[in-house]
Amino acid sequence: MGKILSGILIVGIIGFSIWYFAVKPYDYSIAFTTNTPGGIIYERIEYWQYEHFDKAEILEENFDEQVKHLVKFQDNPLIIDWNISQLNDSVNKVKAIVSHPESLISSRFSILIGQNKEQDSLKKELEIIRKSLDKEKNNYNIEIIGKTKAPKADYCACIGLKGKLQQKAMLMMTNIGYLSDYVLEHDLEMPAKPRVLVKSWDKGTNEIKFDFCFPIVKKEGLPETEKIKLRTLPSFNAVHTIFNGNYLFTHFAWYKLQDYAKANQLKISDQVLEVFNNNPEMGGNSIEWTTDIYTLIRD
Repeated sequence: MGKILSGILIVGIIGFSIWYFAVKPYDYSIAFTTNTPGGIIYERIEYWQYEHFDKAEILEENFDEQVKHLVKFQDNPLIIDWNISQLNDSVNKVKAIVSHPESLISSRFSILIGQNKEQDSLKKELEIIRKSLDKEKNNYNIEIIGKTKAPKADYCACIGLKGKLQQKAMLMMTNIGYLSDYVLEHDLEMPAKPRVLVKSWDKGTNEIKFDFCFPIVKKEGLPETEKIKLRTLPSFNAVHTIFNGNYLFTHFAWYKLQDYAKANQLKISDQVLEVFNNNPEMGGNSIEWTTDIYTLIRD
């Protein structure tokens, strides 16, 4: 009986060793959960400035799902594969999966005997990321209202722009002078708030194309210019979201809606209308600035 148990134990040890040192696809993983939208997590991790590791090189990325970094810890290279998975429409799991392609055996052995400073450092890094995501929530608020009709703007002076998603507000600030001068030059009335109509969003390159528009009262003989075109922004079936916070970060609401749509089998388009209800030049607390956001529902 003793020999049988010894044999089973030896086979078990051999089997575990083969799995642990040769078959297991990664060395170790660490995770946390957060109610931050997946797109915000992705955006923060993508170019994260590590405190306990050397500067990261991006090996692979997939919007709001994965970022793979090559970093070094005490001159030893390792790959951190960040995975973002949705638990429900408001909670995401962030998992750091670590592998050492150049020192697999020694790294796994040090983990096995509990002598791995790198693992402790990564735990600290995840805690820093989690706390930074929580702290950032003090600067914005997102509320999904539900299905509605996006407001129509019968007549608008618009400038067509394109660039990285995170550059949207900067592009608006750079070009708002052209629209303001046009309104003043032609003595135009503005019956509604400025707005942006996003026509396309390439998640692979993170580039958007959009019209930045001032609604105006129609006037006969208004000219178009090289930059400014006259447009009608039609109504459409949409999901209405309200974003409170700096206009630099209105796309955070897009990320929130992406999570909501996935969890609720809602088909939405990349067409987004943003209506800005406050003038940043008047100052004040940006958390009180309100943006109405309408995302096209696909049939």
